[in-house]
Amino acid sequence: LPDKFEIVGLAAGSNVDLLTEQIKKHNPKIVSVQDDATLAKLKDALSGWKGPMPELVCGKEGINDVAAYGDSDCVVTGIVGCAGLLPTVKAIEAGKDIALANKETLISGGPAILPLLRKHNVKMTPADSEHSAIFQSLQGVPPDSLRRIILTASGGAFRDFDAKELLRLCKEDPEFVRKKATTHPNWDMGAKITVDSATLMNKGLEVIEAHYLFGATYDQIDVVIHPQSILHSAIETVDSSVIGQLGWPDMRLPLVYAMSWPHRLNM
Repeated sequence: LPDKFEIVGLAAGSNVDLLTEQIKKHNPKIVSVQDDATLAKLKDALSGWKGPMPELVCGKEGINDVAAYGDSDCVVTGIVGCAGLLPTVKAIEAGKDIALANKETLISGGPAILPLLRKHNVKMTPADSEHSAIFQSLQGVPPDSLRRIILTASGGAFRDFDAKELLRLCKEDPEFVRKKATTHPNWDMGAKITVDSATLMNKGLEVIEAHYLFGATYDQIDVVIHPQSILHSAIETVDSSVIGQLGWPDMRLPLVYAMSWPHRLNM
């Protein structure tokens, strides 16, 4: 959607080839990589390029610089784990709206992040599929009308295995179990979140995230196994209506909605 969004900054790890393609395609103003060695490789990859050269930075400070840079309106936080917390704080302090794809920000820092959002008058919208579905379902729902959140779960890679069979496979064929744990049946995701999904640990983290995002108590959040991943989550209102968001398992919709809310964009 290049007619709707301009990429101002990119923060990456060590995939220099992909990052070089993205720089040449999107012309960001600032780019960060994980360390000095990767920075040297990136500079070498960009040597001879005639396009506009972004400011190049690295390390934790580099990520923070990207998060708070210039006049960008929205920062998409998708760093894995608690490493995403400080850059998110820096972006909030710089007045950037947050499209949150890093659940650990709220899990590890929710009691500090929520007051910070209010202090800087910053919006935080969810970019995870389940929390985006809840957010979309809440549009137009009056305050104090939420009875419960219905958080769906695919069940992960081991949903069709009973405990005895899984224990046997762990003993007899651990390599099969490892490969199975890192292959999600519905979604194409990173290794950590795929393993967390296989153990349902990820769903526990999402319950905590939903608590902070939507102000629901933990008793108001139910988890339901839905193997097809078509209903991404739902809410029940106080009059017993159930409102949900359905769609194919494709992360583009929640990500775009997190950046474009309250608008709907033609995709």
